[in-house]
Amino acid sequence: MSEEFLWLGFYLKERNLNKVIKYFEERISIKELIKEKKYSLKELENLAEQEFKKAEKFEVKIFFRESEDYPEILKPLPYAPVFLYVKGTFNLEKPVIAIIGSRKPTNYGKEVAYKFSKSLAEKGIGIISGLARGIDSIAHRACLEADGYTIAVLGSGIDVIYPAENKDLYEKIIKNNGAIISEFPFGTKPRKENFPMRNRIISGLSHGVLVVEAGKRSGTLITAKWALNQGKEVLAVPGNVFSSQSEGTHYLLKQGAVLVSSPEDIIEYLDLEIDQTEKDSEKEIIEVSQEEKEILGLLSSYPQHIEEIFAKLNKPAFEILSILTDLELKGLIETLPGKYVKLKN
Repeated sequence: MSEEFLWLGFYLKERNLNKVIKYFEERISIKELIKEKKYSLKELENLAEQEFKKAEKFEVKIFFRESEDYPEILKPLPYAPVFLYVKGTFNLEKPVIAIIGSRKPTNYGKEVAYKFSKSLAEKGIGIISGLARGIDSIAHRACLEADGYTIAVLGSGIDVIYPAENKDLYEKIIKNNGAIISEFPFGTKPRKENFPMRNRIISGLSHGVLVVEAGKRSGTLITAKWALNQGKEVLAVPGNVFSSQSEGTHYLLKQGAVLVSSPEDIIEYLDLEIDQTEKDSEKEIIEVSQEEKEILGLLSSYPQHIEEIFAKLNKPAFEILSILTDLELKGLIETLPGKYVKLKN
């Protein structure tokens, strides 16, 4: 059996990733480990065979830390995964930025994550995050809207989608030539202790980590800590000083995180090479009246109830509705069920 085969069998038998990584980094001979543990070579072979069969069935590749396919950016980092399970198109030729934050972001946090991710993706920069609720999901979706490249790192087996409502997002990432990654064997449930571990992969594969919103005890701070230990830059967008969702973000800024207020700040600070298309310059110039500009100024990328628009403008409702209709016909806004309206992406 090859060294990779032996390590995978041992990896599956131990079911303790921390120990396996420790053994591997201490350069202990796998054959000596197996002998010391009194494991059956036949059992390890069967375990490895079954895992490779599952990989073939789910169209997943398993990368061993010593193999050529394993990402070079991870190899020199301390505590790098011994195995990576990869589904989809794994491409690290372009720069990748991690966008992370609260699972329960404010509207401000949602808008920041959406606009930063979409803008970076439009410039040819990949987005990596954790497929979690909140900022993670928004970052992935915004990147996909821009036809960008995104990577999702799971805290479960690659065949276990968590949270379940992100099944469509998981599938869209694969369909749009993105990648789903995990270090956990098939069938691993999303246990609480798995997520701090997967965070080091998010930071490790990135060129820098952007924190959008994070509470005082947020798991986002763990990712930021991993990034610093790996020699990666941590960047943060300042938030509302009265919001508990910004306490962690502001703590990072006080500790030396780089303050950014635009995607361009990130590109400039990290000196990233961008693939700026000519899309913006080719866009048709649409003329809008002063009244239309006034309404556009009240809208954002996130839905707002039409009653809020009525309340902010000193105009009859029928007149506002007429202007909104004109803006929709011009392709500048989008109306949604429940009388919500937003800027069109």
